[in-house]
Amino acid sequence: MEEFRRRVYLVATGVALMAGAVLLQLVRWQLVEGAELAAQAERAHSRMRVVEPARGSIYSLDGALLACDSPAYAVGAAPREISGAQELADRLFPLLGVRRQDLVSWLTSGRAWQPLAYDVPLPIGDEIARWNVRGIYLEPMLTRAYPAAEVVEPLLGFVNRAREGYYGVEGYYDGVLRGEPGATLGDVDAAGNTAPFGQIMVEPPKPGADLYLTIDSRVQHVIWEELRRGLEKFKAESGLILVVQPRTGAILGAVAWPSYDPNRYETATPDSYADPIISKEYEPGSVFKVITMAAGLDSGVVTPDSTYEDTGRFSIPGAEIYNWDRRAHGLVTMTDVLALSLNTGAAHVSTTVGAERFYSYALAFGFGQPTGVDLQYEVAGSVKRPGDGRWYPGDLATNAYGQGIAVTPLQMAMAVAAVANDGLLMQPYVVRATVRDGQVQVAHPRAVRQVISPETARTLTRMLVTAVERETTAAKVPGFSVAGKTGTAQIPMPEAGTYHPSDTIASFVGYLPAEDPRILILVRIDRPQAGMWGSQVAAPIFQRVASRLAVLLGLQPSPASLAEAVQP
Repeated sequence: MEEFRRRVYLVATGVALMAGAVLLQLVRWQLVEGAELAAQAERAHSRMRVVEPARGSIYSLDGALLACDSPAYAVGAAPREISGAQELADRLFPLLGVRRQDLVSWLTSGRAWQPLAYDVPLPIGDEIARWNVRGIYLEPMLTRAYPAAEVVEPLLGFVNRAREGYYGVEGYYDGVLRGEPGATLGDVDAAGNTAPFGQIMVEPPKPGADLYLTIDSRVQHVIWEELRRGLEKFKAESGLILVVQPRTGAILGAVAWPSYDPNRYETATPDSYADPIISKEYEPGSVFKVITMAAGLDSGVVTPDSTYEDTGRFSIPGAEIYNWDRRAHGLVTMTDVLALSLNTGAAHVSTTVGAERFYSYALAFGFGQPTGVDLQYEVAGSVKRPGDGRWYPGDLATNAYGQGIAVTPLQMAMAVAAVANDGLLMQPYVVRATVRDGQVQVAHPRAVRQVISPETARTLTRMLVTAVERETTAAKVPGFSVAGKTGTAQIPMPEAGTYHPSDTIASFVGYLPAEDPRILILVRIDRPQAGMWGSQVAAPIFQRVASRLAVLLGLQPSPASLAEAVQP
């Protein structure tokens, strides 16, 4: 009996101790660690998910949609859950645009998770969802869409899988376009799936701003058509056309070819992403004579009627200069220098101006420095100057006609636009307005500096009109006075330390109406095979573009030219 009591006592004591321990643990859980344990439970049974914001849309000046977000699906698989991978691959690969053998490899990999395709259009994703195949999952996503595709590339750039903008407008304005992400918090079950009736808390994302460009979609289509037509006609490797407003610096149109489809940027080579209008340098050739003559006129060294004896050759230490036609033209004026595009005449002007003043004008016109345009990855070009360790006396002569100096097409266009704009250099820009939450912020033209006097600019314009009328008739536009200059540049081969023996870059830059310039057009055609001179290749393309844009934009004809056009 005593033994029985002792055992009951021990059992009771043990139970009491256990109950006390449980009670103490409950007190600790409830009072001491309650908040932390509750937080752990919340984390274990809920999931925070980032909600991507809608990226702002991009529109042309006339309201055409150029870039926008579009709903799509990301399709993935859990290979461990899939049976019949071969048959499933047969059904999927035509819809996803993925190679069948790749799908078979992915679906039989045994991995826990395998992405299959992104940016799958809604109708295709909905069809796959209706199959209700175990192990195939669809996740809604936003993808970037470019309705105009190649016509606006590489001006716009693209958006990658991480929703980051690169190149062009998308890259430069990435922070403005991307918006601010939101978040959702939802209950999940033991398997980690979102509970259908769990509490959802949402912090709404803030969409990005919309951008309205200075680009006119009608202008863009015209120059795209004419560029492709010109490249085919002259059997050229590549080319570009740029249209700007001289008075404001607004870019109305810009196209380049070869280009790429931003909807499928992954299929393009990285080199094609760079915009040749702002990101690739070239030697401009004789169009640079406009700048050389501007320096000569503005510094008072020459006048339009100043003469010099052209022997067909110009010598300077380190350089022997010849005219493009290898001819001597005798006594010529400065107007003749532009009209006949005489290399020796340009060298005469630059050496008469002197190195210090010549290069100060080149820098003032914006060469050797970025223009400040609102596009990503603009380069500065290259101007050698006395004292920098790269310059030689002969450069003063060759730079005068655009050899041995590196520029971008936009730099060249804006420099000549300064002449059209009474000597006032403008900063180019491509975004006209930013719209966020109903608030509109408008960009205004920005003057950089007065490079040459208005009188010099008007004198030079008259000389350029004469040059077109006399020698570059292929660039003449009926009813309009055109000021312009051709360029035929040799292409350097750095590895050989010389220039290509036959390939050239043919270009023409001109503005109209010359008396009140509304548009400036730069045409550049690279390595044409059916012709080589700017007057043969680029000038006719300029004429077609200018004629179409004059009608499209409602330009008023020049009185004198109009009178000539209606004469019997």
